[in-house]
Amino acid sequence: MLHCSPKSFLRYRFDKLLKMSMPDAETITPGHAMRTRSMGQKGDHKAEEADRVKDSMDVGYFLQRAMTSDLAPSVMHSNRMRLETLRRCSYYLEVIRLDLPLGEHSYLSNSTILHLIDPWKLQRMKKLANCQVKIQLSLLEELHEQLVKGRQRLDSLLEYCDLPMLMVEGESIHEQVTQVLRTKADFDAVLLPGRLHSKHQLISDMGSAKVPQVRLALVLKMPVHFNKERSFATGNSASLHWHVAGAEVSDPREQFELHYKLLQPTCTAEGTEVNMLTCDAYSAQVEGLRSDRCYEFRIKRVDSCCLVYGLWNDSVILRTVSASFGGGNECNEKRRRLFPW
Repeated sequence: MLHCSPKSFLRYRFDKLLKMSMPDAETITPGHAMRTRSMGQKGDHKAEEADRVKDSMDVGYFLQRAMTSDLAPSVMHSNRMRLETLRRCSYYLEVIRLDLPLGEHSYLSNSTILHLIDPWKLQRMKKLANCQVKIQLSLLEELHEQLVKGRQRLDSLLEYCDLPMLMVEGESIHEQVTQVLRTKADFDAVLLPGRLHSKHQLISDMGSAKVPQVRLALVLKMPVHFNKERSFATGNSASLHWHVAGAEVSDPREQFELHYKLLQPTCTAEGTEVNMLTCDAYSAQVEGLRSDRCYEFRIKRVDSCCLVYGLWNDSVILRTVSASFGGGNECNEKRRRLFPW
């Protein structure tokens, strides 16, 4: 049996039916007037049938084109990864000056302007931004779920679809494909943070001084991840390394909090071994750990007054080397990094 793609099969069936629907040319004479009218009606019927076949074939091509482009498996996977990244991002308020020409800098820093904003209005904007981020993420989750289910339905149609089915259900199939593509467009549109709107002036009257014209925008920072290949534990210490997802260079202005705790404590004193380090770099050395024990480390950015949403923290579990190994060699350290238990 010959195997071919659905598109090739549909094209073959269409061409075959189209040839069958076209009558051979015949000379028309006055003596055959009745036969001419009959042949004309038959020709019109076959032409209409050919148009129906072509329209049905177009629906089949439309379905397959959608499944191999906008709804391709690689695109669906990319959508899922983008959604997961957005859920792990940190969201902040950013000050945008409206009274300065594009590209011109102000002597007032963002932090200074933030302190000029009415505290009650700032808290209200942070609450609004927090709700907006939650709604955006929930909507993206719902749209992605609709996309996955819609694609599954279309995939089933593509598997069992043939020309007779297209001729009967072509309009319904076309509408289903259009609806899924519309959901995909909505998903792409919601990916970007929406604009924050304030009905009132954010900075109160400053007397004779000119009041800066500002608005607040919602911006995001990519998540912080541990570098699990470079992070390891020795007898009584651990070396941790991390990076910002997608960043080619490190931002020296970033500050991080490294939290760590002992897992499976055996007494009350061990249960209180929870610590935190503030780091200006993208690595840290933690000393004073117990040997042959498991520790959980978590990394996050230092909270700022502009943070409105950021629940996710990356974590890694490392096991220190037993004292009987004398510190262990590089092979033992790698083994305990990959298999902490």
